[in-house]
Amino acid sequence: MESARSSSSEEQERAESGEEDTQKLYIVQSPSQTSTLERKTVNSTTPSKTPQRTVMTRGKAVLFIGLLLILVLNAVNAGYAQFIGPQGWAFVIGGPASSGSNDLLTSIKNQLKHNRGLTPGSTAEPTAQLTPQHYINLIEQNMTLDQKLGQMMIVQFFGPTYALDISTMISQYHVGAVLLYTVNNNITDKVQLKGLIQQMQSSSSLPMVVAIDQEGGTVDRLKALDGPRPAAADIGATNDPSKAMAEGIQDAQDLASYGFNLNLAPVVDITNVYNPQLYGRTYGNNAALVTRMAQAYLQGLQQSGKVLGTLKHFPGLGDVGVDPHSGVPNLYRSKSDLDAIDWAPYRALIQQGDVHAIMVTHEIVHAIDDNRISSLSPKVVTGILRDELGFQGVIMTDSLTMEGITAYYTEGQAAAIAVEAGSDLLMGARNPAEVATMIEGIKQAIASGAISQQRIDDSVRRILMLKSQMGLLPLPKI
Repeated sequence: MESARSSSSEEQERAESGEEDTQKLYIVQSPSQTSTLERKTVNSTTPSKTPQRTVMTRGKAVLFIGLLLILVLNAVNAGYAQFIGPQGWAFVIGGPASSGSNDLLTSIKNQLKHNRGLTPGSTAEPTAQLTPQHYINLIEQNMTLDQKLGQMMIVQFFGPTYALDISTMISQYHVGAVLLYTVNNNITDKVQLKGLIQQMQSSSSLPMVVAIDQEGGTVDRLKALDGPRPAAADIGATNDPSKAMAEGIQDAQDLASYGFNLNLAPVVDITNVYNPQLYGRTYGNNAALVTRMAQAYLQGLQQSGKVLGTLKHFPGLGDVGVDPHSGVPNLYRSKSDLDAIDWAPYRALIQQGDVHAIMVTHEIVHAIDDNRISSLSPKVVTGILRDELGFQGVIMTDSLTMEGITAYYTEGQAAAIAVEAGSDLLMGARNPAEVATMIEGIKQAIASGAISQQRIDDSVRRILMLKSQMGLLPLPKI
């Protein structure tokens, strides 16, 4: 207080002497703020005066800064998750998600009520005629093309908070799925992770698929949070499916506690040659063992209905030595060997109804298509996986930003060709610019006639059905 009084006294002395204080902060009023009397005075023949200024003294400025620092310190003391936390600066700048973020589902609910003659706000049990498939069809029919193409993106981003990149991808590009990585610094602690996922879900126009690679062993994204999980190779070595099932149950509990609903596991490649990328990640070297273990793991993972699994890496990386992250593997097995070895787990698990999602990787399968990478080949994706093996769930690509793809195609070209081939979810975009490039590539293919609107609609319905199977799209009470 003493320093403030001294400063005020000094200021008065300088004002009386006409001396200018260069340490003052001035707020100059605009002409619109000047009173009518003052304007007349300025425009009269009397000498003009300096515009009236509101003065903030150095003492007041120091006091204001001090108060601001106190607020910041209190916020920091409240904890990382509350001050910076999962919401990040996109939330700080833009505020919380608007209550209209679910306008699409609300509009459909109102349509259903109108069809039943109910007034807005009234409720009733779900109508007997409304099935999940019917509800999904209604959602798809009410979506714009941009919303549909956004649903076909499974994106990544950098950092632990709900920052500008992921905020833009969700709000502007309507992305339907996100993949979190430790290497991208998306996972730092339990509170941060749970809050981040909650913020993404609350900001999305439709519930999001939130995925992770939680295999155990060398691919254990939650190790720092929940402790280490055993590798698939160690589980397979026990030849005990009950251990695989127990791991599935545990993974589902861990993942659901944070808000994850899709695990990019289990790996069902059958190891026959050394591949450093797959070391320790497969259940074994014969189809029967891998099928038993993968089935048990899936049953454990999916029994709660909150977390679903993903078989990978179709058409199979067990007999190649090149990592698709850095090149294009060549698979030379005959069609009969592919059927008997690599595709046996897929066929068995699809027939048992346990499979909701399959990832297609990047390699050349010479017995099927020696001109196109598998993830971009309609002969592999549609011809084998859809038609021959009968899979009607969600097909996702491995990352389209891997070297095995980017060496030959732009992101827009790869996205369009992958959709043409039959994939539903396109992985790899890491920022809004890459999402925009992929979406534009698909739009150009639609405009040229290479991709039909029906092809897009089919993928969107499969993605929405996956979300329904996760419990994310319950039938509305109308």
